[in-house]
Amino acid sequence: MRKLRLDADKCVGCKICELNCSFAHYNMCSHDIANMHIMTVEETADFAPHACIQCEARRCVEVCPTDAINVDGKTGAIKIDQDLCVFCRCCVTACKYKGIRVVKLEGMEKIACCDLCGGKEPACAAACREGAITLE
Repeated sequence: MRKLRLDADKCVGCKICELNCSFAHYNMCSHDIANMHIMTVEETADFAPHACIQCEARRCVEVCPTDAINVDGKTGAIKIDQDLCVFCRCCVTACKYKGIRVVKLEGMEKIACCDLCGGKEPACAAACREGAITLE
């Protein structure tokens, strides 16, 4: 199964990955709607990429009360059916890797999670010149 490898030691906080992710999924460049994100630790000037790493535990799938979160049979990636999602945020709380987040798109909040770009090369990994995000 394909997975993202996130290396905080290599991340320089440029956030190009966020822009490429949002463009690949929504045809607009915005840090606020990317399915992945870079967290900043102001006190130490450190950065950490966060995205669904397609972990084995899949707690997000287990806790979803409406079965809105499933595993894509073709790619093996997590996918979210926004029509079934009741926005309870159980998945956000359950993900210890901070790979699922809330984003605002067209004035509405939704749950966002990396779907490995539907089986193509993930836009975030393709854009990361530092090698902080790679596909394994």
